[in-house]
Amino acid sequence: MKYKTKNPYSEEPLPWSEYIPMNADKLILGTFPTKKGNRDFEFFYPNKNNNFWKVLARIAEIKLSDFDETEKGKASAIEERKKILDKLNLGITDIGAKVFRHNDSSLDNALFPVEFTDIFQIITENPKIENVILTSSSKGHSVLSWFNTYCSMNDITLLVDKKSKEFPKRTTINVSGKKINIIIVYSTSRLAGKSEDLLTEQYGNALLT
Repeated sequence: MKYKTKNPYSEEPLPWSEYIPMNADKLILGTFPTKKGNRDFEFFYPNKNNNFWKVLARIAEIKLSDFDETEKGKASAIEERKKILDKLNLGITDIGAKVFRHNDSSLDNALFPVEFTDIFQIITENPKIENVILTSSSKGHSVLSWFNTYCSMNDITLLVDKKSKEFPKRTTINVSGKKINIIIVYSTSRLAGKSEDLLTEQYGNALLT
């Protein structure tokens, strides 16, 4: 009998580039997109079951439209989401630039980052950005965990009060002599179990103050 010894991993690059509005002064980070079969469109936070775009739409006071499954409908959904980001002066990307995905799962704990997005380069190229928002902070597999590793790789210390239960959590780092505010918020994933009202209040605190 031949026993299985190889984990079923696939290697995936981030399928699209960051989106940075002209006047962006904030950058929000996710981990990595859900698996392709769960995507309703080809842009950040592409699964309708995640509350991310509902929350941002409420803060931006832009009504999200229903869209059909045609290519035109999906393109329209992406443009609508870009308008939300434009209004909020909010750039977006994922911290994972390339990952190993285990067993075709969309859970963060099934993703292993092989390469990180160069967040500091994005900040350097967009000098108005002074705030970076991290959208999850659970142990091991979260935006905070991956961003902390990326900071360490670049000899930058990210100090976060782990004992504090207050959210959003706030800290700062220094990137090439420039102070960058780091704001840590709850995940908008349904699995995190946070209400849309709570998320809207918290993300509004992070984005508008």
